[in-house]
Amino acid sequence: MIMFIGLGSSPDDMTAKARKAIDAAGVVAVKTKKTAALAAVKKASVTMDDLFETSESFDDLNSAVADRLQSLESSYETVAYCSDGSGLTDGAFKELKSRGANVETIVGVSMGSGEFADAVLKMTATRALELRPYIDGGASVEITEIGDSLLAGELKLYLLEFYDADKKAVFFHGGQRKEITLGELDRAGKYDIYSGVFLEGDASLGKARASFGDLLRIMERLTAPDGCPWDKAQTHESIRTNMIEEAYEAVDAIDCKDIDAMTEELGDVLLQTVFHCDMAKRGGEFTVGDVISELCGKLYFRHTHIFGNDKATGSEEALKYWENAKAAEKQYTSLYDILQRLPKGFPSLLRAQKALKKAVKAGAESVGEKITEQELADGLFNLVSRALASGLDAETALNKKINEFIEEFKE
Repeated sequence: MIMFIGLGSSPDDMTAKARKAIDAAGVVAVKTKKTAALAAVKKASVTMDDLFETSESFDDLNSAVADRLQSLESSYETVAYCSDGSGLTDGAFKELKSRGANVETIVGVSMGSGEFADAVLKMTATRALELRPYIDGGASVEITEIGDSLLAGELKLYLLEFYDADKKAVFFHGGQRKEITLGELDRAGKYDIYSGVFLEGDASLGKARASFGDLLRIMERLTAPDGCPWDKAQTHESIRTNMIEEAYEAVDAIDCKDIDAMTEELGDVLLQTVFHCDMAKRGGEFTVGDVISELCGKLYFRHTHIFGNDKATGSEEALKYWENAKAAEKQYTSLYDILQRLPKGFPSLLRAQKALKKAVKAGAESVGEKITEQELADGLFNLVSRALASGLDAETALNKKINEFIEEFKE
C-alpha cells in the first residue's frame, strides 16, 4: 500500500496521525527535501529530487514519481510518501489513482499548506490550461503548481476571460503569501511546483466582469417571489416573439460588422434562452443544465468526422455527415418526414427556400433557371406589390403553397 501524507507547509503543520503513519511505514519517501515541511521528515530514505531534474514536464514528473513509488511497494508492505500541502493535489497521487493502485491518504493541514478551504475549483496550472474549465466568478478558485513565469503568463491570460485585471488575488509559495492583482500574476515572485494563486469568489451582481453564473443569479433574483412583477408574469408563449426579434437584431449587427452591437445583441439572444430556462425550472419542466447537455450531445454525436470514424476533406462533406447523423438521430424515414419537421414559424421565404433545397438534394425536385440577384429582387418586390393591390397577404399565400408542396411527397 502507498500512503500519501500531506504535511502542510511547515514542521508545525504535521498532524499526529501523519507522524504515526510515518513511524509505522516500511519505507518513507519525500517529494523533495528542499522545503521546510519535508526536510523535517527525519526518517525519509528516498527523495524524488533527482526526478525534478530529469523530467521534461509535470506529467513526466508525476509518472516517474508514481513508477518509483510502485517499485518501492514491491519491496515494502507500506510506503509512506510525504508531500507539501494536503497531499490530495499531488500529481503522483492522481496518476496512481488512475492506474488503480492501492493508495490511501492522510490529508494535511489545509490552511497551513497554502490551500484555501473555501475554494470550489482546485487544480494545477497545467491541468487548468489543458481543460480550460468555465469559471463562475461567484466561486473561489485555487490553482497550484505554477512552475515558471511563462506558465503564470498563460494562466493569467486564461483567467482574464473571467476576471478584471485588478481582481485581488493571493499568491502563495512555500508557506508565504502575499496579495496581488490578477494582472501581476506573471511577475509575483518565485515560481516552482509549490507556487499557486487563490482568487476569492464574488457573487455580487453589479461587478463589471460577470460570468454565466452571475447571469443565472440575476435571472433568479428577477423572478423570485419579491422580484420584478413583469418578469415573474411571463410565460414561454408571452415572450416567444422576443426570441425572433432579438435574433434579427443580432443578425443585423453581424451584417453591419458592428462589434459593439454584436456584443449587446448576442447577449439579448442569450437572455431569451436563460429566461426560458428559468421559467422552465420554476415550472419543473427543464433546467439550463438540460439545455446545455442536449446541445453538447448534439454537437458531439453529429460531428462524426471529428468524434467518430468518418473523414471529411471539406465543408460540404462535413455537412453531409452532419445531415446523416441528424437523420439517424431524428429517425427520418422519408423526404416528407424531413419537410414536415421544418419549423412552421420560419418566415415563408426562408421556409420555401429550405423546403426546395432539401427536395432538390433528395433528387425529388429540379433546380429552376438561373437569374441575377437584381432580377430576383425585382420579381419578389413586384409580386408583393401585386399582392398588396389585390388585398392578399404574401406571407400567408406562400405558406399555403409550401404546405401544398410538402403534401405532394406524402406516401
